Amino acid sequence: MSRRVIRTAAVLLAAGVVLAGCSSSDDSASGSTTTAKGGKVLSVCSDIPYEPMEFEAEKGATPSGYTGFDIDLVQQIATNADRTLKVKVTPFDGIIGALNAGQCDAIVSSLTITDERKQNVDFTTPYFDSDQSILVKADKAEQYKSLADLKGAKIGVQSGTTGEEYVTKNQPEGSTVTALPGAADLFAALDSGKIDAVVQDYPINAYRATKKDNVSLSEKIPTGEQYGIAVKKGNTEVLEIFNSGLAAAKADGSYAKIYEQYFGEQPPAS
Repeated sequence: MSRRVIRTAAVLLAAGVVLAGCSSSDDSASGSTTTAKGGKVLSVCSDIPYEPMEFEAEKGATPSGYTGFDIDLVQQIATNADRTLKVKVTPFDGIIGALNAGQCDAIVSSLTITDERKQNVDFTTPYFDSDQSILVKADKAEQYKSLADLKGAKIGVQSGTTGEEYVTKNQPEGSTVTALPGAADLFAALDSGKIDAVVQDYPINAYRATKKDNVSLSEKIPTGEQYGIAVKKGNTEVLEIFNSGLAAAKADGSYAKIYEQYFGEQPPAS
C-alpha cells in the first residue's frame, strides 16, 4: 500500500488498455457521475486488499462494501459532501492510468506523494505519514534486526512500490530481491519460507505483526514518506472536495477517531 513508485511503462500500458474500453461519454473524472436516483457519485480507484488501509468489509457492513483507514476516511468525506462513495478495485501498477482514463475520480490507495507522480496527477495535502519497515518470522527477529542484517537473505517487496525502490538502492550484499504483486503474496511467501523478510510500508507490516504471532516487526526505517489522494491533473472540483474534507475531518476529530480505531493510538501532531 510507502506504496509505491509506479513504473512509467506500466502506467502507459495500463492507460492504453483502459482507454480502449472507455466510452467517450464517461464523465466520472469530472466528479459529475450520477446514480440512478440522480445523486452524485464520488468514485475512487484502490488496490485491495492492503490491510489495514483498504480491504473488503463484511457483507452489508459499509455502504461501499470496503473498509480500512483509507476507505473509512474517504467515506466520511463523501458523506459530508453529499456524495455516494464507489470503490473500484484496481491493480496498483495500472492505477494512475485508470485515473487518467476517467475510470475514477481519485486514487485512494496509500499512494506516496513523489515528484515523479506529481508530473502525472495532482495531489491533495498529505493525510498520512509513513515509513518503510521490515517484517520477519518471529524466530528470526534477533537474527534480522535491520536491513544490513539481511546479507545473503531473500527479501520480498511489492512490485512498483517505494519499498522496492528503497531496497534496490540499499540492497544488502549477497541478498536476492523478489518482487510480488501484493501484500498478501508477500505474507504468504514469508510464511512458507520462500523469502526471509518483507520490506514495505510500516503500517501494513505493523498491522500484520499485531494479527499474527509467527511474525515480528524487526525495524522501522524512517523515510519521511507521506500519502496523498491523487486526482486527474486540473480536476480542481474533486481536489477541493478532498482537501476541504480532509481539513474538516481533522478539525472535527473524526480523522483522529478513525486513526485510533486502526492503529490504537492518536495520530502524530501535525
